[in-house]
Amino acid sequence: MIPENLPKGAVAQRGGTLYSVRPRTPLGEISAEQLNVINSVVQDFNLPGVRVTAAQRLSIRGIPGEKVAEVIERLGPVGELCHYYVQACLGTTGCRLAMQDSIGLGARLEEFLNEFELPAKLKCGVSGCSMCCSESYVRDVGLVGTAKGWTVVFGGNAGKGVRKGDIIAENVSDDKALEVIGKALAFYRDNAKKKERTARFVARVGIEAVLKAL
Repeated sequence: MIPENLPKGAVAQRGGTLYSVRPRTPLGEISAEQLNVINSVVQDFNLPGVRVTAAQRLSIRGIPGEKVAEVIERLGPVGELCHYYVQACLGTTGCRLAMQDSIGLGARLEEFLNEFELPAKLKCGVSGCSMCCSESYVRDVGLVGTAKGWTVVFGGNAGKGVRKGDIIAENVSDDKALEVIGKALAFYRDNAKKKERTARFVARVGIEAVLKAL
């Protein structure tokens, strides 16, 4: 049975009769209470299980159409409650190599990005050190922690046309990093073509144009 009005956050699987939902897990954080709720939903609705996606999120699959709304009601917030994807490593909250608090800045960045309506999807990586566990150099927006602050990267992509992002600021504070990102995204928003990702945009206009806008 296919719902007449598919609840927000539900995604049709291949074939169109089953659906999946993604519980809200900001920056990969899942509380013990949330884990208990997810486990009870999977068991009570006899679902096949939970999958960790390539974006390190949880996906609950195999939900019959007539049960989607009930599953979502039990789970609480699902889907993309933030506009754009932000991935962050443990940073100084748990990694001995970290130079900066990537979890803290990642949370601020996720909220900051809600202010923007951009022409295409945006992926961000916040890495607490140069080991770059959040793949910051191949994200639309990347942050890499150093002993002196943050390196800000723009225009990276890990997809079909791989592009290493360009450094647009170095050794900046949390506040300054967000300011730089905001200016770069505003320039991108105002000048990019529809559905043009930052990597293709920078390749077209040149990184010098982006730096000038900063």
